[in-house]
Order: sequence, then C-alpha cells, then structure tokens
Amino acid sequence: MPRDRHQAGWVEEVGKRTKKWMGFYYVYAAQDDGTERRLRRKKVLGLKSQMKKWEAEKALQDLIDKEAGGANVQPSPAYTFGWFWENRFRPVKEAGWKASSKPKTIRFVQNYILKAKVAGEKSGRTFGEMALGEIDRFTLQTHLNGLATSFSKSVVTKFRVYMKSMFDEAIEQDFIEKNPARRLSLPKMKATCERVLSEDEVVELLSALDGRDRLIIRMFLVLGLRPGEMFALRYNDRIHPSQIRIDESVSEELDCGDKLVAPKTEASTSYVWLPRSIETELDFWLDGQEDKNPEAFMFPSKVGTPLNLNNFLNRHIKPAATRALTRMAEEGREVPAGFLARINHQAFRRTVATQMQKTGTVKDVQAHLRHATPAMTVGVYMKEIPASVRAAVEQLDLKLRAASDSREKGRVQ
Repeated sequence: MPRDRHQAGWVEEVGKRTKKWMGFYYVYAAQDDGTERRLRRKKVLGLKSQMKKWEAEKALQDLIDKEAGGANVQPSPAYTFGWFWENRFRPVKEAGWKASSKPKTIRFVQNYILKAKVAGEKSGRTFGEMALGEIDRFTLQTHLNGLATSFSKSVVTKFRVYMKSMFDEAIEQDFIEKNPARRLSLPKMKATCERVLSEDEVVELLSALDGRDRLIIRMFLVLGLRPGEMFALRYNDRIHPSQIRIDESVSEELDCGDKLVAPKTEASTSYVWLPRSIETELDFWLDGQEDKNPEAFMFPSKVGTPLNLNNFLNRHIKPAATRALTRMAEEGREVPAGFLARINHQAFRRTVATQMQKTGTVKDVQAHLRHATPAMTVGVYMKEIPASVRAAVEQLDLKLRAASDSREKGRVQ
C-alpha cells in the first residue's frame, strides 16, 4: 500500500488566450518489489475568470485528499510560517480587506514579520523561515519587547494583532492546536508623536512658500485633507461651487502603476467646503495649467502622475521650514525651542482639528475631517485644552492664591 503523505500541491496560471488554473501534485505508486515511485500529476481546475486562486487551491486539496483514498490528511505544523501566510492565510483573508488598507497590510507582514529576524535566534532565521509548530509564546513576547525599543506604537500593536490573527487561522485549518500569540502583553512603548502647529508656526511656514506649494499647504491646514486625498484630486472634482469632491486617494504602498484607491473609510468619501480665498487661488492655479482634461490631476508631477507624498514632504515642506527658521534668525527674532520641527502630514490634519475647535463644535470638526465617530475627532486629533477647562484651572489657581495670600496677611498682623 502506498503511504499517505500530507501535501498541498501548487497551482499555476496557464493558457495564452484563455487563462486557466492548473493544479500540480504527486502520487506515490507501489511497485512489485515493495518500493514506491513518485509520479507527478496535473489537472485543470477551472477558468481563471470563474475561480479565484484560493478556490483553485481548495479544489486541488480536495482532489489530493480523494487520490489518497479519502483519508483525512491533517496539515503539518512543520510548514513554515511564510508558506502558511502565502498559501493558506492570505488566500482566505485577502478578499475581505479594503482596497485602501490591503497593500499596507501586505507590506507590513512582509517587512515586519516574514523578513524580521527572530530576537534571540542564533541562526539568524526570520519568522517566515520558522516552522509554525516551533514558534512559541516566549519567542513572540521576546521579539515584541525588542520591537518596542526601536519602533512606534503602531508597529508594535500591529505585530501582535496580525500574529494572533494568523495563528487563529492556523488553528481553524488544523495546523496547530493552540495560539502562541493569544496572551502576548504589550510592552511599554515609545510615545506617539502628536505634533500640532501653532498659529505663529503656520504664519512663518506659509511666508516661506509661494505658488503651488503655498496653495497645497493652505489646503492641508484649512481643508484637513489626508495627503493621499490631496494628490489624487482631479479637475472633475470641482463639481459644485465652493465644494471639492473627495473620492480617491493615492497609496504609496502599491507596487503597481495604478496607485489610486478608495479613501480610508466610507465616511471619507464626501465633499469638503472651500473657503472663498482658497477657491479663488485654486481656480487661478487650475486656469494656468496646460492639461485641463477632466481626469487630469490638480497637482500633477512632471509626467502627469500624482505627486509622491514623501517626496513632497522632504523636498518642499521641510526645506520651507528651514528657510523660515533661517530668516527668523537673520532678522534677530527669537526662535522658540522646537519651532517648526517634526513637521509631517499628520501634523497638518491635527492642526486643523485643534484650531477649528475654537470656531466650531465637535460635530462640525468631525464632519469637516470626515471621521466616522466624534470619539476619533476628540481622542486623536483635538489636542488643545477646551476653553472651559482652561477657565476652571485659572479659577482654581486664583482661589488657592487668594487663600494663601489671606493666610500670609494674617501671620504678618
């Protein structure tokens, strides 16, 4: 009798005109002398237009199980973590990921998990090279603690979330019996940067800019657009007077040519109010552009594609901040500590929320930033202490100082 062996086989796309999924696997035939001979088999599983890859892989596995005599072949924990991600986890989960978050998820898993060298592993292996069955809680917790010393809170928390999710799926598919990431503890992490620009910083930064760059920064600081949304704006997004449509976003995580995806959330797809001064400046800019095609980008690169988010930050925004600081020093003005330092795209959006709370309600700010809930607006973006709290603190200080002064006068008398 031939021995039962666990195998997953593999699936490939074949055909020139009509694309199909072809499954490849092995069978082991018993010979007259008692030995076995391994034979490769292949079978067309279906048309690519009618079947996703993970469906083809499932059909292949069913075929392999049937060839093995109907035996319930159990998956092996000896498969590497990288193999499980590519052949079992991603095919099952990928269809449910949002288009805007999908490339970020894939990039994170590849860079921070699969390619990451395991802390304390003398052989220098990565998680992707380790077998599912040999990754334990101690290994994960040690690595998580190491991440917290060098990376942001976002990286540390995502590592724990993704690891738990992948091992949960490995249990569901019978590769392992328990989840080593289930009880991981979050270590003490680096504080998240919550940079907000003051009114003086806004004034100095804008004074060091002109033309297109000044308009873009003004739109960042007033409209509260995410950078991907800003650089995805097209001529046909100016549909209504005093409004601009937000229905696309640039994703720098995508490796393919088309980097446009849907905005971050459903609430993000909306219209943003254009103040008259920005509307006038924007229309003046658009009138001066050569390409006025409705699909043309408002702020294109030299080749007509969306501007690169990080390039714009490093080549235009940060140099402008440096010019502003230099001019202030040359004019003999005092430069406060940290003035115009650590500027990034997120700081602009937080600045909008923080400054706008002086002119509108939380609901107004939530609607303007297109957040799904007020909690996101208040908890993450509004960084200024409310006027009522400031007034109460001032009154408390006044009361305590009055009591102290009264007691001191009594002692003197």
